[in-house]
Amino acid sequence: MDMFSMLKQTLTAEGANPITKYYDIGRHVASAGPELIWKIYDAVRLEDKKQASVFIFEKKIADKLHKPRRRETVAEILRREVRQLGRIRHPQILHILHHVEENHDSLAFATEPVMGSLANFLGNFDRLPNPVPAEFKDYEFTELDIKYGILQVTEALAYLHGSEQMLHGNVCPASILLTKRGCWKLSGLGFAEKARDGKDSFPCQPWTSKSPKMAQPDLDYVAPEIQLDKNCTTLSDMFSLGMLICTIYNDGRPLLDAQHSTAIYVKRIDQTNEFFGEVAHKMPLPLVEPVEKMIHRDIRYRPTAQLFSLLKYFNDPIVACLQHIDLLELKDISQKVDFYNQLIPVIPCIPKKVLYDHVFPVLNEECRIYELTMHTLPPFLTIVDYSTREEYAEIIFPALRYILSMPKPVQATAIILDRLDIILAKTPQEEIKTEVLPLVFNTLDSNSLHGQEAALNAIGMIRDYLDENVMKKMVLPRAKSLFYKSTNVKIRINALSCIDKLLDSLDKMIILDEVLPFLTDISCQDADVVMAVVSIYKHMLSDKKFGLTHNLIATKVMPPLIPHTVNPGLSMEKFSALMEVLREMLENIDRQRRNKMKQETESAPLPRGSLKMRQIGSCQLEEKILMDEKLGQRNYLSVDDALQNAHKSRTAPSTPELQQRPKQVSPNSQRKNHSLQSLGCSLDEKSTLERPTEALRRYSLVPPGPSTPGIGLIPDDRHGGEVTDRPRRPSTQSLGTGLFGDGTDRPRRPSTHSLGPVVIPDQERRTSRGSIFGSLVPDPNRRPSFSSFGESVANLVTPDPNRRPSFSSVMQFLSGK
Repeated sequence: MDMFSMLKQTLTAEGANPITKYYDIGRHVASAGPELIWKIYDAVRLEDKKQASVFIFEKKIADKLHKPRRRETVAEILRREVRQLGRIRHPQILHILHHVEENHDSLAFATEPVMGSLANFLGNFDRLPNPVPAEFKDYEFTELDIKYGILQVTEALAYLHGSEQMLHGNVCPASILLTKRGCWKLSGLGFAEKARDGKDSFPCQPWTSKSPKMAQPDLDYVAPEIQLDKNCTTLSDMFSLGMLICTIYNDGRPLLDAQHSTAIYVKRIDQTNEFFGEVAHKMPLPLVEPVEKMIHRDIRYRPTAQLFSLLKYFNDPIVACLQHIDLLELKDISQKVDFYNQLIPVIPCIPKKVLYDHVFPVLNEECRIYELTMHTLPPFLTIVDYSTREEYAEIIFPALRYILSMPKPVQATAIILDRLDIILAKTPQEEIKTEVLPLVFNTLDSNSLHGQEAALNAIGMIRDYLDENVMKKMVLPRAKSLFYKSTNVKIRINALSCIDKLLDSLDKMIILDEVLPFLTDISCQDADVVMAVVSIYKHMLSDKKFGLTHNLIATKVMPPLIPHTVNPGLSMEKFSALMEVLREMLENIDRQRRNKMKQETESAPLPRGSLKMRQIGSCQLEEKILMDEKLGQRNYLSVDDALQNAHKSRTAPSTPELQQRPKQVSPNSQRKNHSLQSLGCSLDEKSTLERPTEALRRYSLVPPGPSTPGIGLIPDDRHGGEVTDRPRRPSTQSLGTGLFGDGTDRPRRPSTHSLGPVVIPDQERRTSRGSIFGSLVPDPNRRPSFSSFGESVANLVTPDPNRRPSFSSVMQFLSGK
């Protein structure tokens, strides 16, 4: 059986210290007090299972003093210490949970949980268990630990000196306890002296070898005025504090090191300045001068505790933050809320050791208070954000698990859901399904709009952890139901945003059966809701996997969207976004329909004799025209050439070819010509394409320039190119020499479209400017105008000047009948 088990049995057996009735005592962890005579044990209060520490003094330790009176003196000093600690309440003074309990073997009392005394951490392992606990070996303080620790002790002394008018009398490493949160707490008030008669100085007992060491202050920290002059003031504690600072920076070795000898003390006190020079270079520069004054023999040079605490060295935001945490118990809720808001930007700067030992435990406790949960969660989640996965798993998540499952305000739940991404990033997947997802679904089903809004926003973060069945049966129906039930526009927009985030995880059939009908039924006219719907449609148009075909777009999607184009609530930006989506939809319909029609046209069989329509590009058309020109070698005639040819042919007998009737154009021929013209071909080019080169006997007159009108010669291919003797009736656009009769000299006036020699009547007529045929007027330098030419034709057809000839009479006259 080990020593720990034996001790526990001894304490819990008959005649054990009564404190065992209230606390379950654990392992021996540390020591404190004069000569480290207090043994410190971990303990749990039986009433509420709260962590604590139990200090036990075993009276047998004083048995070596041999004199019962001395043993009682030691016990009385320890009892006095506990009474003083129980009477004085200050954040930087050790807090008593249970007053002293005594039996004939021991003294015991309980305090807040502590790790050990500063002496243990500086390397003094007296009365520690064997082996020495690992937390004391090779322990190194950070500069922040030391800075804030010194400040806490200074504040405790300032309270004793100012409010209590009391001298501590034994400021040394054995009188300072470090709590599990990392705070430095002042204890060891067994030698405290109250100021007498309101005077600053009063007589006191110096250290002597005639009394047991455990019944006296530590000689290495006693002020010279006490030891040499037997007089003390509150500034004597400042000398002891200066020596404590030197010990911290001197690797735990006291500056005087009197070795319990007054002679050595007197000798070394005169060498204080020399010894301090060896330690000063290890201190931060802002501390050197103040500490040098604190250990000066003349008390007039020493600063007070209040003045020392105001040093610029302690003006640090992290230190200020830690101070607020230590004073939280004394603040009201509004002050706590202000502090938590100020804490958030400071958290990244706090060293991890201080953060998890000092700050996080306080936040964890405050989060479990219903009224404070929503205020403490932001800094709590900030710590989660800056933690590593190992720190999160070992320190933070056990506390977070409890917070997720405990009753809390809806606002607190919303804060967690808003920052859910940082929790998901570090929480194991199994824990997400058991701890996080139930929180989201329960909040969706709550009656709080704020909570539902936060839960909808969180759906997009947890979709990777949900299977399709869960999204179809739990998430999607809740989002749709929330949209229909809520009249709050923001909630509706969040419901639509949630559906938008789910699209990539849903099957196409679920989208077409559940999502699309839901969207098409939305009739809300609010501009923001319309934009949320448009955003979903834009998402669906981005990928074919969503199944939004052109048929659905045309029949289901666009009809309810188009009326919103005249919605007066749309701003210019929102209207542009709506039109952009509608254009994209129309382009989708156009592209799909054209592709489908093209496929149907290419695959359908052509009827016999039909013309297969196809598009001819500009390059292909140019190549076709060049080929036609090579084959046909079309000529271009001017009007003057046409007149000369007509004059020559007037004396020649009329040919049967020229007397043929104009070809009747059938509807099929018109459609064919129209089709060719739609492809960019003229009638002349059609005739060139249809006949071989040797069959081309007519010319097509094409205007050689924009100023000279051209006349097209249209071939008559009704008889397959053969010339018949049967006379035909010429049209108004026919060309040749027999346009004005049967070849006789009967005077007539040509039509405006005929070509050839013009018969000029004998009677004189008035000429006009702009005549185009010079033979109509006696003046050879002038050409007849179109109007005079028309009058000539009219006079030839009908002698009556008051009667206007009909078109048929003109045509009969021209054909010579």
